Amino acid sequence: MRFLKTPFAVVFVFGLICCSPQAKSQRAPAILFYPDSIDNINNDIRNDKYGKISSLIVYFDHRIAYEAYYGFTQASTLHPISSVTKSITSLAVGICLDKGIIPSLDVKLADYFPEYNQIFEDEPLKKAITLRHLLDQTSGFKWDEWTIHYSYAGNPLIELSQKPENWIPIILNLAMDTIPGTKFNYNSSCSDLIKAIVERSSGLDFKSFVDKNILKPLNISSYHWDTYPENGEPAWGGLSLTTRDMAKIGVLVHNKGKWGDQTVISEEWIKKSVSEVVKTDSIGYGYHWWVKLQPDGQPLVFAAGYGDQYVFIAADKKLVVAINAKNFTDHKWERDHNDLINRILRAYIHKGMAQEGSKKNQRT
Repeated sequence: MRFLKTPFAVVFVFGLICCSPQAKSQRAPAILFYPDSIDNINNDIRNDKYGKISSLIVYFDHRIAYEAYYGFTQASTLHPISSVTKSITSLAVGICLDKGIIPSLDVKLADYFPEYNQIFEDEPLKKAITLRHLLDQTSGFKWDEWTIHYSYAGNPLIELSQKPENWIPIILNLAMDTIPGTKFNYNSSCSDLIKAIVERSSGLDFKSFVDKNILKPLNISSYHWDTYPENGEPAWGGLSLTTRDMAKIGVLVHNKGKWGDQTVISEEWIKKSVSEVVKTDSIGYGYHWWVKLQPDGQPLVFAAGYGDQYVFIAADKKLVVAINAKNFTDHKWERDHNDLINRILRAYIHKGMAQEGSKKNQRT
């Protein structure tokens, strides 16, 4: 790990990956951290205070400014990003709206599955479910994904993924618990209903659509996507990316849908999708994105996946932070992801001025 120390800050310069051809001529970016703070964070990661962290990357102003790998991982390692995939699914919906192949978020779920009309006739409440409800997790389906950990038998998503038959009728046949649009209930299976809507609107299978419209424009060519014989690639997870490439999703959102001079997705959709739509406990949810506050009260948008996979976007600081980990059990580590991102944000010196006093930062 290379770094240059000053009396008050440390400058990390770890890469010259850039987001546009024009950026190649720019000077290497510099991010300022309190030296004791960032050193302590790195030491705690290496000492497994946060569990099995695999990698940490910070983009500042469109370029990699901090990069660290732990254990046996390296820049080319593909990491399962789990439900961070859902935020990519959100981007796919936005592109369909931009292209006009999905007319609005208020299209009815039933309209896209005429072959399952009897399911909707048997439970008329399902006729009210819209694409919007699927995106903001208010579909109304009876589903409990969080009581039983993903590593145990009996978790409904794991049970669904192990079924060899078509998942769509299984999901559509779920019992209703609430009126659509009234209650947040995290349901990964709804992402596959979104996937089917994208496929039936675009005429492409989901993997091909995402590859053509999102991954290729971002110069992402090395990836793996789990495939299920009767269901293809899931929209709720299963995608593996390098940490650098996962971070690019955050950079795209931070850039309001632009990658260099190319508009990948409209700014309008970016603003809508990362805005809080529903509240769950102390955290907000948009259209397959999470929203909360930074320690200084500024908004923090993020994608989150099982095993501690995260893409954080602190737009006010021009920061995108990507974290991959292997915390796939229910073991409770000494510190968690909230503590980690808060320490990183507190260690950052915004515009050359400390967000908090140096003594406080040095204690992190």
